[in-house]
Amino acid sequence: MIEIEVNINARTIAEAVHLAVEAEASGARQIGVWDSPAAFADCWTTLGALSQRISTIPIGVAVTNPLTRHPVVTASAIAALANTAAGGVFLGIGTGDSGVYNLGGRAATRSVLREYVICVKELLGSGRSRWHGRDVFLDQRPQVKVPLYVSAHGVKALELAAEVADGIFLGLGHSQDVVTEVLAVLSRVASEAGRDPSSIDLWWNSYAISVDADSDQAITESGWLLAHAAHHLARFGMDGKMVPAEFRDKVAELGEYYRLTHHGRHSSEHREDYIEKAIELGVWGYLRDRFLIAGNHAEVRSKLKALHSMGVRKFETGPSVRGLEGIRSVLDLVGEMNRNGVGLRPDDREESQLPGLHA
Repeated sequence: MIEIEVNINARTIAEAVHLAVEAEASGARQIGVWDSPAAFADCWTTLGALSQRISTIPIGVAVTNPLTRHPVVTASAIAALANTAAGGVFLGIGTGDSGVYNLGGRAATRSVLREYVICVKELLGSGRSRWHGRDVFLDQRPQVKVPLYVSAHGVKALELAAEVADGIFLGLGHSQDVVTEVLAVLSRVASEAGRDPSSIDLWWNSYAISVDADSDQAITESGWLLAHAAHHLARFGMDGKMVPAEFRDKVAELGEYYRLTHHGRHSSEHREDYIEKAIELGVWGYLRDRFLIAGNHAEVRSKLKALHSMGVRKFETGPSVRGLEGIRSVLDLVGEMNRNGVGLRPDDREESQLPGLHA
């Protein structure tokens, strides 16, 4: 089975509720809300509204960070939500991206991320923990388990997540070489920590899954997101990002070119510019193969089937490409695949490579 988490970056709560309700009705398995207060509606206020409308699937933050919200504040918020949301909740935590940089800060270190995740877990469990050398507590704890996910865009974050998290939001891409290395790291680190690697819930960040009758149109609509992917890879340097040596400098340059102040709301001119820049730098084909799932229905079905065979079965996506219509298209396709046993229809048995733009 293939599962889709729809992550919502909405400027108003009404917009977020509309997208979430439609995504739930269309077959989404989770709903995530961005924590990026400079640009979008507050995540916890939004989730409170969603808890009154979403009843069959988990809702949560994808993701918050250790810098803009004290661990007691985060633990208290998710505990209250867990005791309200009928479909369950989850909590995603990362080092901080637009939610930190657009407030004039910088991402947290991995040591701070580790301390934060452990602190929140202990607060939700026993109600007691330590934060920056001081005792902290939480009286109102959740009545159900709250799974904690760590966002990982590099090997070091991946190793941390394999040690302490219930699940991982994987931002390293899903080309075959990357999938093989990611699963190897997870197996090694989890086993060393005395954990069963198969118990860790993996969601692969696809940035967007784009389906259109016109293959080139689907790729053009979503290709700008490769600059976003490059930005994540480049933030702390290219070591541990599984990028071949010949592409490292150029991927880093594309990542630095990404306009974080427009994160999630880039103009059409910016989007075209990112694609042109990736082609100019010579990393378009490499990043497209690593991160992009785009094409017509048969091509995307074929790509998802191939990923499913590698063990990549849960995807994060969102409305950044074609809005609600795009989400419905993806969920309809995935629903059809699941009903057919994730196989190709008889008229789609001949697999083809995804077409690409030409430099």
